[in-house]
Amino acid sequence: MPNIAAFTSDNRPTSIGDLIALKPTSIIVKRGATTLGAQTVRLETLASQRAMVGEGGITLMCDAMALGYKNHPTVTDTDLKAGDRFVAGGLSFEVVIVMPAHEECVQAWLKVRT
Repeated sequence: MPNIAAFTSDNRPTSIGDLIALKPTSIIVKRGATTLGAQTVRLETLASQRAMVGEGGITLMCDAMALGYKNHPTVTDTDLKAGDRFVAGGLSFEVVIVMPAHEECVQAWLKVRT
């Protein structure tokens, strides 16, 4: 069984791409009135909610995260922004925050919406 540390320890976009490919999920993002084309991400639900501090110092509770492509040599960067919404596996998600510091991947924290 692959070890996640083997994919993330070298901080290469291709390694992150390999990790996404092990558990891919296709999503179609709605950004306001606009619908973006299909994108592939890796979705992971959290064992418990995680508090994230967003813009203006507001603390938000997150239920899941999306791991997406960034700077990969053959795959277009994942396009996610706070407020985006999508459905996957019968659940509705909203992007709470996209972590800005990552150069090798897109990490977005999500809220499950009802």
